Amino acid sequence: MNTLRGLGACAVLAGIAYAVTKVATLDEIVLGITLTVVAVSLVTYMASVRRRRADRRAANGRVRSRGVTSG
Repeated sequence: MNTLRGLGACAVLAGIAYAVTKVATLDEIVLGITLTVVAVSLVTYMASVRRRRADRRAANGRVRSRGVTSG
């Protein structure tokens, strides 16, 4: 897993270096970074919702973490 993280970090640095050499204006770079951050945030949020639903299904709909007792 650490190898993949290192490879990902190298890919990000290479992407930044390529963008700086090919993109003419700073506005385009900022736009690209902003869109990337928004996309990653949305994917992370959707994965979180999916995981929460799966956890609730596995617990048969019980809400134990909030201190609510079903009964």
